[in-house]
Amino acid sequence: MRQLKRFFKGIRGRILLVVLLVSTLTGVLVGVSAYYIARSSVRDQVYENLSNIADDVELVISDVWLPTLEGQMQILAGVAERLTDIYGGSEGISKGLEETGGKIPGFERLSVFLPNGLMLASSDPDYEPDRMEELETIAPGETIVIPYRLMEGSGGQEKVMTVAAPILMGGEVVGVLAGDVPPERLSNTLESLVVGSSGEVYIVNGESQAITLPPKAGDEAGLEILGEPMETESTRMVTEGESGVAEYTNYVGEEVLGSYIWMPELGWGLIVEESADVAFSRLSTLRDSVIVIVLILAVAALIASIFISRRISRPLIALKTGAEKLGLGDLDYRIDLKGAEELESMVGSFNRMAAAIQSSHEMMEQKVTESTRELRTMNEMISSLGRNMRPSEILQKALQLCLDFTTFDLGWCYLVGDEGWRLLYRRGPAGLEGVMPEAIRPREGLLGRIIERGEAVYWIATQDAAAEELSHILPEGSFVALPLRSPTRVLGLICLASQEKRRMSGDSMETLNAMADEVGIALENARLYMELQEHIVELERANRELRSLDEMKSNFISAVTHELKQPLALIGGYAQTIHDYYDNLTYEEEMHCLRVIMERTRFLSSLVEDLLDISMLEMSRIRLRLEELDLVALVRKAAEEHIRGGEEQFPIVDFPEDFPALTVDAKRIEQVLSNLFANAVKFSAGRGEIRITGRVKGDRVQVRVEDQGAGIDPSQLERIFDRFYQVDATPRRQYAGVGLGLFICRQLIEAHNGRIWAENRPEGGSVFIFELPLDAGSGGESEK
Repeated sequence: MRQLKRFFKGIRGRILLVVLLVSTLTGVLVGVSAYYIARSSVRDQVYENLSNIADDVELVISDVWLPTLEGQMQILAGVAERLTDIYGGSEGISKGLEETGGKIPGFERLSVFLPNGLMLASSDPDYEPDRMEELETIAPGETIVIPYRLMEGSGGQEKVMTVAAPILMGGEVVGVLAGDVPPERLSNTLESLVVGSSGEVYIVNGESQAITLPPKAGDEAGLEILGEPMETESTRMVTEGESGVAEYTNYVGEEVLGSYIWMPELGWGLIVEESADVAFSRLSTLRDSVIVIVLILAVAALIASIFISRRISRPLIALKTGAEKLGLGDLDYRIDLKGAEELESMVGSFNRMAAAIQSSHEMMEQKVTESTRELRTMNEMISSLGRNMRPSEILQKALQLCLDFTTFDLGWCYLVGDEGWRLLYRRGPAGLEGVMPEAIRPREGLLGRIIERGEAVYWIATQDAAAEELSHILPEGSFVALPLRSPTRVLGLICLASQEKRRMSGDSMETLNAMADEVGIALENARLYMELQEHIVELERANRELRSLDEMKSNFISAVTHELKQPLALIGGYAQTIHDYYDNLTYEEEMHCLRVIMERTRFLSSLVEDLLDISMLEMSRIRLRLEELDLVALVRKAAEEHIRGGEEQFPIVDFPEDFPALTVDAKRIEQVLSNLFANAVKFSAGRGEIRITGRVKGDRVQVRVEDQGAGIDPSQLERIFDRFYQVDATPRRQYAGVGLGLFICRQLIEAHNGRIWAENRPEGGSVFIFELPLDAGSGGESEK
């Protein structure tokens, strides 16, 4: 006994005890788990089978048995209607019931009731029921089912279900034909169903009373149709309107597996049950097998534990001796022991530990060397980034420093742009051009997700990263991605790769992260410097534009002054002539003076209207009075007014006959046409023809005003629609005007959701083109 205690106190005994205990517990747990898993599987299968049987029985009752009874009753009601029609009253129905003698398949007896529920006749002469109020509400074409209940019959109290159908005469209910069905008919239907080897099917009503008795229930069960309520879990659940499966105790206290379904249209609960002992009988063999397997495992564990304890104790003693040697300072001591792979691994670990202690001094020296190199690289980067460089130069320098620091063979970098990050530089062996992605978008692809997170990535092996985008660049090897961040955003990305797997130390990773932060700040400073330079250029351009606008303003004032001065001088001169020489002027001379005064007055009025239009357009308060307009008629009207104005050039109007009507502001479009006519006449010097053409292009119409003048300098085609702009703005210019007409034309056309432009004709002259949608809508304020 003492030797046994000593054995179990030692390492061998403890190993033996632990291995034996663990093996035995494992066998027991596996066996028990297998048993309960199998039991659960069997139970689930039985549940599924019972549920399927319950569904089938419900379909038999709801879709076959009950519809058959209702159909029979409707047919019999039709026969009753024919008998009533033939005999001219209820005598025919009574005679028909006497002849049947109640021998109608599916029914115990047939009875005829009046619409108020009182019985008129029955196939059972002794049947005298009370008034049936349920029949008073029956409608034409309807069938009523009154569930099983207790009622007075010819032989005392009866348990029947009633199926009733109306008897119609002239579309009205004159009677009700009712058939009583005993519960035995339904029981016979259910008894024919087979549920496994020990299962049964029965039905209860909403009060847990049996409508059909379980087929295997004997007299000792004490069950009776519509008798005392059955108190089981299935009856309780099904009468609460629920459907499901469960394991419970049935009406005789036997453990069963059951499925229950509530049939709300009848107020019945359908219950299908099978004995749990029968369902689980197949598990007894499995239980016996589990016990045998556990015993075998226990014996095997005892033998294995004895062998293992001997194999383990010997190297542990050697390890203890080695630890004592190392503790005494003998760092050259190594253990030489052969045995199992695990034990040799322990011995190898001890020898490696001794070697690690011996080489610690060398590792410290190497660490100092690496730290010095990292500091040198950081210092070089900070000093080089301190100079003002462009972002591309900063990235190029940073990429080279990172490659030198990591000794990786491949590197490439991206710089942020308007639509993502574009590839800027690559360094590495030949043959990889075009392999790296040329551009990166946020959240798209591996590199896009890295940029989105803004955190550095270090992968020792690319295949471990599941990065398909890198497989065509490096099937194997290491990969590093360094987002270059400023305090507010990611400005670039440096990618480093090696065809060999390289493990980086934590200090090297921190150094690369610090380098990336420095590069990100340098990129931000460089971009801010470039933006500052761009702002300076933009300010200089804005100053030039302001000087140009000031010059245009001066030219405009000069032109307006000139345009006002000449007609006012003519008006004043001719008015003075009429005043001074009124008595001496002929009629023709007076008319000439008045014509000049009226023409110049109209010119001044037009100029003032243009200035008012400019004011309204600048305040975005131009109002469009939209209406459906015949544009062809408007063009012809403008041309006729142009002719009445005394112009010698006659416009040629060329529009197709089916040119559609437009929804536009007629006055504003006429203003556009008048300006374009006047412009064509002015710049063609009265020579050649003026042609106005119109065409339909899809959902838009296009109008062209062509002249045969000198044309327009191609460099001025875009600017002639600017406000106050004139091709010749000198005081001695050939053509009069203040540079408002074409600007107003553009604003009015754009207010109609259209566009206008000018071109030079190949054969000479110019053409002004504007397009309008068929339904222009409103570009500014509108009135309809």
